[in-house]
Amino acid sequence: MVDAGVFERRLAKLEELVADLRPLAEIEKGDFLADHTAKSLAERWTHLATECALDLAHHLIAVRGWSSPTTYRETFQILARHGVLTPELATQMEGWAGLRNVLVHLYLDINHEILFNILSGELDQIENYAAAIAHAAFGADEDKSSDSAT
Repeated sequence: MVDAGVFERRLAKLEELVADLRPLAEIEKGDFLADHTAKSLAERWTHLATECALDLAHHLIAVRGWSSPTTYRETFQILARHGVLTPELATQMEGWAGLRNVLVHLYLDINHEILFNILSGELDQIENYAAAIAHAAFGADEDKSSDSAT
């Protein structure tokens, strides 16, 4: 069974981070690219949002007893296999996992124009993910709780 406290805390943090990122995504691109603080906030908050998304996924996968992912991208494929995410949303979230890896491991070479474009055009994907995972955790049928339900 999903630990509601653990799940809800991470879900609330994810929603808070998306709300924090929205004003950054509305800055004029040139102003964003010239603003060290805005770029730094965008990097950190985007990183934390993707960590929340992954934590939520890993928690749901573990409590349902589904196969453990070997990569962050596979995490979202597993959710799609079990009907938590549409294939399209899973693919979008795989992109966020890739972005997380850039922010964590390639931080010296972040292309802030690409980051800005992602934030200004793709934040709805994170909100759609939050809604889907919350529904799976708190409003889904029990028939999704075994590996045989694909």
